[in-house]
Amino acid sequence: MREKAPDLIGSALLVALGVAFAIGGIGYGVFGEGSRIGPGFMPFVAGVLLVVFGVIIGVEAVLHRGRVPSRTLQYMQEGSAEGDEEESGRTVAVAFGLMLVTVLLVPVLGFLLSFGLLILALVTFVEREGWLRGILLSVSAIAVTWLTFVVLLEIPLPPGILGELF
Repeated sequence: MREKAPDLIGSALLVALGVAFAIGGIGYGVFGEGSRIGPGFMPFVAGVLLVVFGVIIGVEAVLHRGRVPSRTLQYMQEGSAEGDEEESGRTVAVAFGLMLVTVLLVPVLGFLLSFGLLILALVTFVEREGWLRGILLSVSAIAVTWLTFVVLLEIPLPPGILGELF
């Protein structure tokens, strides 16, 4: 059962994150006037997909009793350090934590700023790519997201309390 714990924990985290996204999407409105896609459509769909994938991972973990993929066995036989697995687990946990914080920040800071801060944190702190690269990627991600959803698709993104003040 111990070898299944990471998959089961990851599964539970995906489901929880998916539920948070879906609820947030519903709060912003999945459909707008005239049956147009609303600002909550994409978070809702992403949330539902995260729940589905999380459940699939959990079911797979439970059904595959003690089987270790051959690639994993080969990796383990080559003498991989346990520290690598622990570091990988921490990285995944930090990424999930940052995504959850992002979901919680959207109502306050708005989607674009929250998303930009997520990219900045992932690139700068998780991937350790440096501040300049983090800022450039964050600003680029915000610009592409804004152009895609607001300009091209005409889907308003959640502005948050901060956005409504300005």
